[in-house]
Amino acid sequence: MAAVVESIRVGSWQGRSAVAARGEVGPEVLAAAIGGDRPAFIAILHHYDRVLRLVAWQVLGDRDLMDDVLQEVALKAWRGLPGFRGEAALGTWLSRLTYNASVDLLRRLRPDELAWTAGWLPDEHEAPTITDLAESVAESAALRAAFAALPAEQRITVMLVDREGYDYRTVADLLDVRPGTVASRLNRAHAALRSALVVPSTKETPS
Repeated sequence: MAAVVESIRVGSWQGRSAVAARGEVGPEVLAAAIGGDRPAFIAILHHYDRVLRLVAWQVLGDRDLMDDVLQEVALKAWRGLPGFRGEAALGTWLSRLTYNASVDLLRRLRPDELAWTAGWLPDEHEAPTITDLAESVAESAALRAAFAALPAEQRITVMLVDREGYDYRTVADLLDVRPGTVASRLNRAHAALRSALVVPSTKETPS
């Protein structure tokens, strides 16, 4: 275990961003990691790297805090993986660990210790398939400010559904809520973002 902990600390996982995971790792890799195989465990972290970073970032909005949380999640996952029984998908389990760890950290911070900037997203250079709304969030300063003002759970929902393309049930499993809650959060977030595009009309004053 010491070797794995040290490898995580020196950044063998952090700083590398894998292609967004669209499926679960193979059962042989999972079995090896549960059995204590270090390369298999690191492969799992690489496989889910993008989505875990996305979840942590949408809660915290700070790269240093995100990296701290990801290191904590890696350690928790290494210690907890032998007890993993597959009640949820591995990606869902890891994402919940990340979400809960991020929220716990957020609650411990003073308001002046956190400034959500919306200035970075995982793998911006990859140009994944996203909706016009999510693309606008990345391009418009006004929308970026509105996006930053959304509650964390709404930001995560927008990014997972609109940018990453996950369906409502998958996002519901990831965040441990009902699919209807996902739809409600998405609708509220979309309404807030659309309102940021509305420019108040001005009436000309007769001369």
